[in-house]
Amino acid sequence: MQTFAAFIVTLLLIAVVTVRFRLNPFLTLFSAAILYGLLAGIPAGEVVGTAAAGAGKVFVLLAVVVFAGSVVAGVLETPGYRERIVRDLSVLLKRPSWVGAITGAILAVPFMCCMTAFIVSSPILSCLSDRKSALYAAAIGSALSFTLIYPTPVTLAAAAAAPEFSAGDYLMIALPLVLLILIGTGAAMGRGNAQTISPSEVPIAGRRAWVPLLLPLACAAAALIWPVFGDGSVQAALLFGMAGALFLLPGEERHTALKWGTRHAGVIIYDLCGAGALGGVILASSFPQDAFGLLDGAVPLLLLPLIFAILVQAAQGSRVVTAVVTAGVASSLPINPVALVLLIAAGALSVSAFSDPYFWLVGRTTGDSPTAVLRRYTLPLMGVSLVVAVAGVLAGVFL
Repeated sequence: MQTFAAFIVTLLLIAVVTVRFRLNPFLTLFSAAILYGLLAGIPAGEVVGTAAAGAGKVFVLLAVVVFAGSVVAGVLETPGYRERIVRDLSVLLKRPSWVGAITGAILAVPFMCCMTAFIVSSPILSCLSDRKSALYAAAIGSALSFTLIYPTPVTLAAAAAAPEFSAGDYLMIALPLVLLILIGTGAAMGRGNAQTISPSEVPIAGRRAWVPLLLPLACAAAALIWPVFGDGSVQAALLFGMAGALFLLPGEERHTALKWGTRHAGVIIYDLCGAGALGGVILASSFPQDAFGLLDGAVPLLLLPLIFAILVQAAQGSRVVTAVVTAGVASSLPINPVALVLLIAAGALSVSAFSDPYFWLVGRTTGDSPTAVLRRYTLPLMGVSLVVAVAGVLAGVFL
């Protein structure tokens, strides 16, 4: 029970420090990792090294994909590119909330980061008639896509718990599920008509604006079919996609995109590594065994990875770290691989509040209070998590 007490104390302190002082997420989470380790009984001489090792594991897993995605985001900073994409979407999707949800979901995949997708889409979504509905829908859509669509970092980490995982079988369930949730999100969050962006107000690029999005997706799909570089095929594919996107730009714009993407990637990677430090210390303590021991027999076996993922997500806010930590303790469970990944994804979607940097980003962008963000972002995302969890349970029962 010592690890549970340490877990609760650390979680409360993260919430208080985050709300009261708004400290840098890396500093907050790395410090929380050291505090948790000391309270949980990890020797003082080992706790910092353990936290650093946890941060390093996340860096190894995500550095390439986050860098490539951020540079692609930098390419889309080129005047007219984002405007063209959203304008095309507005022709097909009349509600601002649908434009936001689909845009967030699409951008999160090649960028490999829901926060980057939200940052890139928010200036254009702010031009729509129902700005806040579009922004909240984009936040939910990007989190959903980032957490559920293979091969994003969350699904890559979750799939590590299932050696017999089949990407094809998983996507046959995940893709229709994501589409249905996006439709429901767009329908529930707003009813106004999307405002068309006028070419006289914004320089609209040609169809080439879609290439930086479609090229990384095509490369990633090719890597799944033909994994030339083994386990690193997806990362290599995203680098190729990034290089192709940069090649489309003139020299000066290419330099600007690369500089913007590199700076942005550094901020994201540091935040993720801070969460990785906390996740690494949690995994190094007896908390996983204590949690599973407490839950074993109290809840059905199929729900163990879901409940554990919810606890980890509430503690440190990073969906990727939630997937990494949960995969590390759930790999021995006799659960269908597709169901296991869905349940871990549901847990990673479950809590986005004070320990999640994305929560504060949404609040700053919308200008709403934390209470309003809890109501319009956190609670709907919990509903999405519940839907994914139900799909995971059904997959575990019938597959």
